[in-house]
Amino acid sequence: MPTVIVQGRLDMCTPARTAFDLAARMPHAEFVVVPDAGHAFSEPGTLDALVRATDRFAAG
Repeated sequence: MPTVIVQGRLDMCTPARTAFDLAARMPHAEFVVVPDAGHAFSEPGTLDALVRATDRFAAG
């Protein structure tokens, strides 16, 4: 199953360690760390990564 993990580096609600641990257990997943983002999906870098991932999924 195609998987993209998107994590804001500055996320204080869900620490990046959680995403690192998940990525380590899902070696097939693409792991994207957004350097200037926190928790909100609407932050520009996070939103861009999510839209890019879903566009790729939609394209097949």
